[in-house]
Amino acid sequence: MIRRVACTPTLTALALLSAPASAAQLTVLEHPQPGRVEVRVAEDDPWTARPAHPQDSAAVNVLRTLSSLLPNPLAGVPVRCTPDRGEAVGTWTDDRGRAACTLPPGAGAVRVEVPGATAQTAPDWHLDTARHLTVTDLDDTVIVTGVRQGGAARVLRQNALTRPVFPGAPELLRAQAARGPVVYLSNSPEGLAAPLRELLGKHGLPAGPLLLRDFPGVPGPRHKRQALDALARQTGAAFTLIGDSGEHDPELYAAFVQAWPGRVERVLIRDVVGGERRAEVERLSGLLGKQGVAWGWLPGEEH
Repeated sequence: MIRRVACTPTLTALALLSAPASAAQLTVLEHPQPGRVEVRVAEDDPWTARPAHPQDSAAVNVLRTLSSLLPNPLAGVPVRCTPDRGEAVGTWTDDRGRAACTLPPGAGAVRVEVPGATAQTAPDWHLDTARHLTVTDLDDTVIVTGVRQGGAARVLRQNALTRPVFPGAPELLRAQAARGPVVYLSNSPEGLAAPLRELLGKHGLPAGPLLLRDFPGVPGPRHKRQALDALARQTGAAFTLIGDSGEHDPELYAAFVQAWPGRVERVLIRDVVGGERRAEVERLSGLLGKQGVAWGWLPGEEH
């Protein structure tokens, strides 16, 4: 059992060398604050590690997804974060298997190590120096989910290789990536980070930070609002915001425009509901148009 002590990089390095080499799962959780790297460490699980295949049955996909969403956390595990530039930082996981390293601005990419797991690298996405940021939702915006039509069950039954994306979504986001980083801001639980990254790569979507929700600890609207505000504070970049009409994206983006006047160039909303909801969102678009924000609709599935 690892005893918690006052942590320094040297002590963390010694702990990494002396800790038991039992298998562990390391997940790097990206954060909108520059220099902050959050991690989650859990017991190794064969279902989570099992590669996805297009032929996997619904039962196999359900077991894999539930294993990702409900890990068995490991507390008291030493974590070492080594940046491209500057000194390493050491810490320990808490009772939820989580830890955070905070490094100074300009540290670059960060290599994260824990005993018994393959080291991972948290990229430097250069968000703080970007001149333009595209922030996009995922479910029902990029990925066909059907949140209002039993989408949670659909997510459980499918995997990264069988979940479809909307036609034109990869091309749209690749074009946006030519202007600056694309940030994926989603209410999906953090446990789905690995399969979502696999899905993005499979469909040729641009790489970018994946800001997922600490579920069930943080409500969805608060997660998105806090992340958007953090992004706005760290940079003077202009924003393009992309979401859908199924839940709260239009209202959330309208509030962001009000809170950060002059920072949003364009809002794109995928129409996945239609009817009265579309009329509600149209009224919002008219209000934002008066503030100089361009508004556009993206086509959804047939209602």
